[in-house]
Amino acid sequence: MICSHHAVDVGTACLQPITRARLHSTIRLIRQTRQKNPIGLVSGCLCVRAALPAAFYSRRKLSAGRSICPECSPTAHNVTATQQEHAGTSNKVQRKRPSKAFKKSNSSSRGIVIQQLLRIGTEGAYAGLVAGSPVADDLDSASRDSRQVTFSVSNVVRWQRRLDFFITHLTGKACSRLETTTHAILRLAVHELVFQKLPAHAISEHVNLAKALVRPAAGNLVNAVLRRLIREQEAGTLPEPPLPSADTPLEQAADMVAVATSHPTWMVQRWLQRWTQKDTLALLHHNNRSAPKYAVRVSPGRKLSPGQLVTELQETGLKAEPSQVLPEDFLVVNGLQHLIRQGFMERGDCQVQDEAAGLVVGLLDPRPGEAILDACAAPGGKALYAASRMQGQGRLVAMDINKRRLGALRTAAAAHGVKGLIETRTGDLSQYAEWVAQQPEADKQQHQYDKVLVDAPCSGLGVLAKRVDLRWRRKPEELSELAALQARLLDAAASLVKPGGLLVYSTCSIEPEENAEQVTAFLAHHPEYQAESAPADLVPSRLVTADGHLQTLPHLHDMDGAFGARLRRSR
Repeated sequence: MICSHHAVDVGTACLQPITRARLHSTIRLIRQTRQKNPIGLVSGCLCVRAALPAAFYSRRKLSAGRSICPECSPTAHNVTATQQEHAGTSNKVQRKRPSKAFKKSNSSSRGIVIQQLLRIGTEGAYAGLVAGSPVADDLDSASRDSRQVTFSVSNVVRWQRRLDFFITHLTGKACSRLETTTHAILRLAVHELVFQKLPAHAISEHVNLAKALVRPAAGNLVNAVLRRLIREQEAGTLPEPPLPSADTPLEQAADMVAVATSHPTWMVQRWLQRWTQKDTLALLHHNNRSAPKYAVRVSPGRKLSPGQLVTELQETGLKAEPSQVLPEDFLVVNGLQHLIRQGFMERGDCQVQDEAAGLVVGLLDPRPGEAILDACAAPGGKALYAASRMQGQGRLVAMDINKRRLGALRTAAAAHGVKGLIETRTGDLSQYAEWVAQQPEADKQQHQYDKVLVDAPCSGLGVLAKRVDLRWRRKPEELSELAALQARLLDAAASLVKPGGLLVYSTCSIEPEENAEQVTAFLAHHPEYQAESAPADLVPSRLVTADGHLQTLPHLHDMDGAFGARLRRSR
């Protein structure tokens, strides 16, 4: 039997003889279930509790018939009458209503922040998407509360390792020993008191949250921890994460810097091996900016120049200026929420696209009349920009394995006036290349292109400033797996370029094995290709490496980290 709400298999334990071993096993199951759904579960849902003897309830002052969690019911769990009888219940079991305090805490902005943090931490939700969840929809997207929820969720996720340093000091134990919801409440509270400098009376809100969402005892713990935090702040004795000295061993130095700047140690160690501590800290601080710089591309369908759009934006109170690297098509703005609220995105005046992504399209240099393949097209920003530069002439095939995202690309193409130029193809690039190779020579020509863009799946370590949870999702072993995938995609794309044509390889990574080393390995296996330096009229020279490749670094160029290489097929 599966508990549909908590997604745990509880079997038919309630019909089996009670043994000490099974009793302890079931208690562990309840604890695991509580961790999976710390808000909804009070003391174990009926399907789990049915396996326990009455003595278990009496020792803990629990009622077998009145402790069904707010989200569970006998019907939802397919609990039989025999199981209910064994649990000391009747067929008239009624759902226990959540308390008023529970409802009030869940609907407050802080309560919503906690729910979002739990979704990210326990359900794997993406921090960039939680604003569209049902609980966040309770808030008006233009309201101050909504903006505060977005700010708090992003910054607590971004700074969670540094926050845990303070929590470990204040509680005297590892954060892994704290209940999930209590831990989330403490992270939010420490962020507000230490980072935002909120007054001491704010702790009553966090205490009430803990009492309502966990239990009264959790509120007492939160109160004690935060009172100690306030005392140490006032006395000036609250410790800060230390930074390493010049003679600190690399591994220890990486761990110290990682705690202080809230990054995984393995990432920091890689960067300390490549750059100086000063440059590494500059990158880490850039990743932690609470208000990253955003760029938008002016939509050609609106026939607005960047200067005209700047004027319109400034009239609404938004600071905007033309891009220094792509001044004809891009603007740099100091915030997206205002842009969205004023309707510029909905009207199709512009779309969010980083300057680094625009530079990759510049490296491709799409021209009218060309046949172009965007081999890993979703979500479609580069394909749309490339199509806009083709002036309605030519053919652009956008390929991706994700059919749904290609559907969104078609909708966006219609909105931007390039629908007739873009055709979508759902499929895997390697399989497509194999299929083309099996076609008669006369048919292969229509599947060869003047230019092919392989914007390969990558670690994304160049965009950590905007994807605050990505640093915690990435694992070091994934880099070798991604590098192998990138190599396969490049090999597949090589056969789809016409002789004399151009293959552009790009990532949003700053890691060598995904970038320059990948290109070097490709050229060693494909003598028909030669690397070509980025033309000075397409890419500013300050963004070009000694090998002639595009490379942007967030802390040096104030844009996303990205890489691009031009590979010309000679035969």
